[in-house]
Amino acid sequence: MKKTVKYFLLLIICFVLMISCDTQVFKNRFKLNKAYSLYEKGKNADDDKALLDITSTYNDIINQKIYAQDRLAAVYRTLAERSLVKEQYGYSAKYFSEALKILPNSPYLRYGLGISYANLAESADTYEKKSNFIQRAENNIRFAIDKDPNNANYYAALASLKGMHQDNYEEAFDNIKKAVEMNPNNADYLMLLARIQYSRGNYNEAVAAYRKILNLPVENNVKETVLKNIEQIIGQRN
Repeated sequence: MKKTVKYFLLLIICFVLMISCDTQVFKNRFKLNKAYSLYEKGKNADDDKALLDITSTYNDIINQKIYAQDRLAAVYRTLAERSLVKEQYGYSAKYFSEALKILPNSPYLRYGLGISYANLAESADTYEKKSNFIQRAENNIRFAIDKDPNNANYYAALASLKGMHQDNYEEAFDNIKKAVEMNPNNADYLMLLARIQYSRGNYNEAVAAYRKILNLPVENNVKETVLKNIEQIIGQRN
C-alpha cells in the first residue's frame, strides 16, 4: 500500500513538472515572437527605446537556455550601426561590444568596433586615451581582416587608420591598394588612395586617382571637392 502511494505521488510530481515545463516553453516562445516583432518594428521605425526594451526579454530567455542569442546580437548590431550614423561613437562601441559577447568571432562586429574606436580617438582629450583608442581600433580591424580577408572595407578602414591617425603612409598605401583592387570603382576608396598618395609625395598618382572619381556617378559636391584638390595639387607643382 505504501509503495502504491509512493508511486502515485511520484507520478503526480512528474505530471506537474511536465505541465510546468510545457507552460514555460510556451511562455518563452511567446516572448521570442513578441520580442522579434518589436525588433522588426524598432529597426524600421528608428525607435531605439523599443530595441533596448526587448534586450531584457532576450536576456531572460537566454538565462533559461533558449537560443535567442542571434536575435539579441542583431538588436545590439542595429543599435550600434544606428549610433555610428548619429556619430555617437561611445554608444556604438558599447553596442558592438555587447554583440561581440554573443558572437565574439564576427569580423563585421569587430570591424564596427574598430571604426568606433578610431572615431573616439579623434575626440580623445589626452595622448594616452588617443593612443589607447587607436590601438584598440587596429586590433579589432586586423582581427576582422584575419577572419575575412576578402572584404575590401576592412582594408580601407586599416588604411585610413594607419594614414590618418598614425602617419604610416606606406602601410596605409599597401592596404588601400588591396581595397581598390577588390573594388576599383568605389569613390571612397579612390578618395582615400589619392590622399595617401599625396601624403607620400606621389602627386601624379594622386591626381590620377582623383580623375577616376570624376568618371564615376558621384554627387556634384564630391566632384567639386575632387576638382579643387586636383587644382591645388597642380598649383603646388607649378
